[in-house]
Amino acid sequence: MDLATEMEMMMSTELEVQRINERDLDPIPMALGYRPKLEWNSEVREYLSNAYGHLHFNKICDALTRPPLYSCIRVNTNQTSIEEVIKELSELLSKGHNDQLDNCGSGMDRKGCHLLAGKDLVHALFPTKVQSLVVSCDKVLGAEPEKCQAKYISDAFQGCDLSEQPKCLQQTLKDVIMVQGVGPNDVDYGHVTNCPPKMVVVSRKCAESVLRGAHVFVPGVLACSGHVERGDLVAVSVAVEKFDGNRKWSAGITRGTILSSEHAKSQLGGLLESGWFIGKGRALLSRSSMFKASKGVAVEMIERVYELPAFHGLLEGKIFLQNLPSIVTARVLDPHPGERILDMCAAPGGKTTAIAVLMQDKGEVVALDRTHNKVLDILNLAAEMRLTCIKAYKLDALKCLLSDRPAVISPHLHGESLGQDTANQPCISEALSEKSLFSGAELSSKQSYLMTQALDCFKKTVGGGHTYRSKALERKEARKAKNGPGRGQTNGGRAVNAMGFVPKTFDRVLLDAPCSALGLRPRLFAGEETLEGLRRHGAYQRKLFDQAVQLVRPGGVLVYSTCTINPGENEALVRYALDTYNFLSLTPQDPKIGGPGLVGGSDVFDGHGFRCWLRKGEEHLVQRFDPSGPLDTIGFFIAKFKVEHV
Repeated sequence: MDLATEMEMMMSTELEVQRINERDLDPIPMALGYRPKLEWNSEVREYLSNAYGHLHFNKICDALTRPPLYSCIRVNTNQTSIEEVIKELSELLSKGHNDQLDNCGSGMDRKGCHLLAGKDLVHALFPTKVQSLVVSCDKVLGAEPEKCQAKYISDAFQGCDLSEQPKCLQQTLKDVIMVQGVGPNDVDYGHVTNCPPKMVVVSRKCAESVLRGAHVFVPGVLACSGHVERGDLVAVSVAVEKFDGNRKWSAGITRGTILSSEHAKSQLGGLLESGWFIGKGRALLSRSSMFKASKGVAVEMIERVYELPAFHGLLEGKIFLQNLPSIVTARVLDPHPGERILDMCAAPGGKTTAIAVLMQDKGEVVALDRTHNKVLDILNLAAEMRLTCIKAYKLDALKCLLSDRPAVISPHLHGESLGQDTANQPCISEALSEKSLFSGAELSSKQSYLMTQALDCFKKTVGGGHTYRSKALERKEARKAKNGPGRGQTNGGRAVNAMGFVPKTFDRVLLDAPCSALGLRPRLFAGEETLEGLRRHGAYQRKLFDQAVQLVRPGGVLVYSTCTINPGENEALVRYALDTYNFLSLTPQDPKIGGPGLVGGSDVFDGHGFRCWLRKGEEHLVQRFDPSGPLDTIGFFIAKFKVEHV
């Protein structure tokens, strides 16, 4: 045997051994970690990179994949005091009992669970091993921290020069408690060679909730290792959308997949090597139960990459978890007791209730949303916080202005009253009642539909009083139980429908406009947004603004805000407003803790053209919260307009 043949045989043997080893080894990498890379539509990435600069935009992308490390709690001073809330939170932190969580923990509904005493409660509410509790800015800034009921002083605004505007920050945070989280953490997944941990792969939205402090719920589980049993420790990873064969974004994995199968390997591709592990937890269900159940907690998280407190169900009515820029927005509006305020796009009601508290529950706050259930959510939140000045109505914000048709008020309103002198109110409302539903000579399409449904139900009724239930209906109810009520489905109760409002009848209007939400954190995927989609958002917001500006009385105030980093929905809207309405002017904001706006824009192509943003000198009259900035907030934008006499 010559040397060449011998060498060839040796190489062949080595390759065979390598193939055997590769076949036997689990595809999970040696080092599991969280190294996310935010995917964008290529045109959107280029547009935003040009707007911010390449390096700055990369910092923003990195920040968006992480949750803010500080949780802001707004205290309902209409019902309690910040000192009382600090005392209650401090007591929770100091409890020493050892009650069991009974599978209830952060991110879950704690009603009925015995959680108000015990170390487990502390770890569930504050899994961060809380280092600091920011009690209120005036105490943080100075005054006698040793007298604070909570003994933790914060570095929440580390890197900011607080001395420049201490009074502003004191006013901003006088009713705010902030709890500091911890992260990023190095999670020990217990991975050793040839013995990988069991895994659970969750959806992207589920992972974003976990990064904010929640557990893994059943609907969010997409796949897991075989032979996962209740009580097993599992590593939790996320399946982020990617381009499929049809050039569409999808998670690329079929729910119920076993990770060790060849099918899983073909679907997941390089997912397991991409650094998308968000923590580890304990399985509360076996693998088969995870995919049979429709609700409940599948995995109770033990360690997360980012440990943040969860406050769901805690001190209901007394506190409200809210992002710092949203708190600032309500204060920038500067509502006063006795005024009439309009919140045009109010759901879920955080800013609405903040406005009502600032008004000391005196006056009227009109809250609008076009979805029935969201209106009920606003009313429920107002009732929970014991705020009586909030009136919520179902109305599309694009139809806020009262039409020229004769006003007709239904004599059978179900829900909130419009006041004693309803006929003279600028808000004209209507509601369907049992009496008025079928009494008209001409039925609306909705009424006709309801009549048809009632007749069909009657026809399907069989002897013995039993109603036939189709399989399709059962499947629909199962989907509803899994996914929650749809846009057109009601949770119970009835919202009052508003027909519109007389122009120039509100002292102040808040337009927190629906937007692309590209500033929300954590965000693990952004590829669904296109330049055309961003352009449509901007066009929709201009239509909303056209409605809002006509509802403010002369001398009143209009505040516009979004939670996006897209200048086409922020600075471009301000430019449109100032160029279109000569009776509008930007006015200074108080408090002012955000950064300046973007100037220029005429050299940045947005997919449709070149749209101007702010001009020199206007950038300091708006607030832009940068996700990569020292305040560590979501991306947010606020503009305040003064409506001059027309």
